[in-house]
This record gives sequence, structure tokens and C-alpha cells, in this order.
Amino acid sequence: MLDSEDAINAFRRTIYPQIHFLLRGTFGGYAISHTTADEYVLTAHCSEETIEDVLEQVGFSRNPIAALKVRTDGNTSEGSWVWRPSLFADEQLHIVLHDLENESGVDVYAHWECSWIRHPYRHYLARGYDAEKGVALARDWLIDGDELASGPAVPYEIDHSLARRASEVFSLSYYRVEETVAAIKSKLPFVDPADRPQLIERDGARNSVSPSITGKL
Repeated sequence: MLDSEDAINAFRRTIYPQIHFLLRGTFGGYAISHTTADEYVLTAHCSEETIEDVLEQVGFSRNPIAALKVRTDGNTSEGSWVWRPSLFADEQLHIVLHDLENESGVDVYAHWECSWIRHPYRHYLARGYDAEKGVALARDWLIDGDELASGPAVPYEIDHSLARRASEVFSLSYYRVEETVAAIKSKLPFVDPADRPQLIERDGARNSVSPSITGKL
């Protein structure tokens, strides 16, 4: 049975694509955006619940109304967390969590941005967005601040491997293959790529959102 937070994430993965199409079709808005390689902080080899406990302990709070994030490989975010110096601060640190596909662990991403509470319009337009600052702050907090070492130690690594960088380059083509396979399984006719399924349902696993949904890839 899903707990409340898993249920919220499942709802976001299912409903946000529909909201995204509605917003994009009416005024060019969005409800889904990309998690980019330059936002990568670290890979924590623990459960999603463990890293979320760490974030909560250091003052982060859940951010369920944030745009749903999807990587170029189709891995769809499982958690969105935010930290502000105060409720009405001008800026905020936004952390996004992506579960590893084939092993236990979580990729952590971060960026600095205008607070959606204080500056909702500037936030929506990504004004003040700074991936480099967000990554530096997140690493400073989680690594230099020893938050991952406090309590039960959380093993982590910062993966700068060629394989990881290459996956960011070639993964979109791979995911388009997955979309085609999903179309076949659904007995859908071959159509123009723009009309392919944007929500990929996987047996026994969480659904994912196609990275092409944003219209920017």
C-alpha cells in the first residue's frame, strides 16, 4: 500500500502531464520541466526515505506544488524539497530527488531560485535560477556539514564518470525507443513523434514521463 507521500508523487506523475498540456496549449506555460546534468549534487546509496529524513532534519520541507521534474533519460523525480531562511525570503534552495533505476539509491539535484512564495511570477519564469550556486550550497550542507555522516552514516559518491556524462547525451534517443515500445504494447498505431505516449507505464515499477513532453528536446 502506498503511504501518503508516495500517493502524492504517483498523483503528480499521472496528473501533471495533463496539466502541462493544458498550460502549454493555452499560454505556453508548463507543469513539467527538466532536471539537468549541471544540477547534479551527489548519489546517496540509501533509500529515498533515509535521504528525506536527513533533509527534514536540516530544515528542508516538502515542495509538492513544484513542477514535476524529468531527466533526459526519462527518470521522473520522486521528491521535491525546499529550504528558505524564512517563509517570506526572496530566494530558496530547491532539491530534487531521483531514485536510481536498477539499484537502491537516490540521485540528488539542486538549484537556487526565487522563492515561489515571495516572487511567484519571477519563479515561474526561472528568473534568478542558479544551478551552480544550488549545487555548491547543497554539497556544503550535506557533505561539508557532515549531515550524511550524522546518525546512521549514509554512503554517497559524486559520480563524475564518463558513463554518467555520456548517458545525458545519448539517453533521449534511448527513451524515444521506449516510447515506441510503449506504443506497440498499447496497440497504438505509429504516429508522428510529437503524438507518442508521454506517460510510460512500466509493469511492476513506477510510471515515468517522457523527457520530450516539455517540447524542448
